[in-house]
Amino acid sequence: MLPLNEPLTEQATREALAQDVDAALNATEADGTFRDTSECAGLLLLAGLVLLAPPTPRPKKG
Repeated sequence: MLPLNEPLTEQATREALAQDVDAALNATEADGTFRDTSECAGLLLLAGLVLLAPPTPRPKKG
């Protein structure tokens, strides 16, 4: 965090700020795996189908 009481000694350049903003917006995940929207939607649909599937029939007694 920047100290609030001390004046800045250097002026921030537009290029340096643009690089910082790009780095903040395009942050990489820690483990290096990325998921896109269609992959997440497919996994969510599959999980929903598994949860909503009817139970397997049980054999009748007697």
